[in-house]
Amino acid sequence: MSLSGAFSFIIGMCVGSFLNVCIYRLPREISIIKPFSFCPECKISLKWYDNIPILSYFLLRGKCRNCHKKITLRYPLVEFITGCLFFFLYNRFSLSLDFFKFVFFFSLLIVVSFVDIDYHAIPVYFCFLGILVGLFFAFYESVIIYKQGFIDNLPIIVAFKGLIFGLGFTYFFKLMGDIILNIYLSLRKKDSIEGERESLGLGDVDFMGMVGIFLGIKLTVTVFFIAPFIALFYSIFAIIFKKSHLIPYLPYLSLAAFISFIWGRNIITFVGLG
Repeated sequence: MSLSGAFSFIIGMCVGSFLNVCIYRLPREISIIKPFSFCPECKISLKWYDNIPILSYFLLRGKCRNCHKKITLRYPLVEFITGCLFFFLYNRFSLSLDFFKFVFFFSLLIVVSFVDIDYHAIPVYFCFLGILVGLFFAFYESVIIYKQGFIDNLPIIVAFKGLIFGLGFTYFFKLMGDIILNIYLSLRKKDSIEGERESLGLGDVDFMGMVGIFLGIKLTVTVFFIAPFIALFYSIFAIIFKKSHLIPYLPYLSLAAFISFIWGRNIITFVGLG
């Protein structure tokens, strides 16, 4: 591992620590700036040496120094994942515009995934933020390309096409899925259903619109069709052991987005859509 690669991993872990703050505080409508990091159980502010990414968790043996309550493994996990993300993207793009664009994109995916695990929903502003920032990157890239004399297939046009496709494609399948799901439930129960059930939430639709901006139309299609296979294993576990049909879907969409980002073009070529 090069020195710059190691440094990117360390910076990624520090960003991961901030993502943990966002995951915990934003859904609870707590400022991400103040107060300083605190224990969720006893609310006592942490000392700087108890807030070192990953290292502090193991030095404290997974417990708060003050109240001795267990610290969830999620904190070092998010820091480690983010560190690996930074390392991977730095090795792929170096310190370029693409590096910052996809660092933002996948960092946001980490946040929305863990929020969805906790709440089975995400605040709508997460996806709106992703859409706005994604369009900003596409516009900035288009300005650079346009100044170089290239006017065909500008990134901002590609991004808008991806946005519209991601929203429309996913919303169409949501409507079809809602109809099929509610017909199935009505036949199974043979009586009135307490409200309409949804196969996909509108948050999933907004999410796929955001994915369309960053990954484009073809890779968005691969995300949509890879995610159910990834989710299938957890679904079986949840139904058998947890007796629950509620499945947080955004983590699987996020993982599918990362898989598509790495191998999506190979998958497209393999199935003959390239």
